[in-house]
Amino acid sequence: METILIQANNEKEMKLVQSFLRQHKIKGRVLSDEDKEDIVLGKLMQETDYNELIDTNTFLSKLRS
Repeated sequence: METILIQANNEKEMKLVQSFLRQHKIKGRVLSDEDKEDIVLGKLMQETDYNELIDTNTFLSKLRS
């Protein structure tokens, strides 16, 4: 199964896309802001290099200063 993301510029475009999906019996879903944040957070977690760790005490002292 493949996924495509479509960003509508306004409500009229959104309704047009949703109508097209319904007419062609294509599964679709509108993402909430929370859904979009979760996607970005997941991507950031995938890109994190866990080999570059710093000492917890050093990190905390830099936060406090």
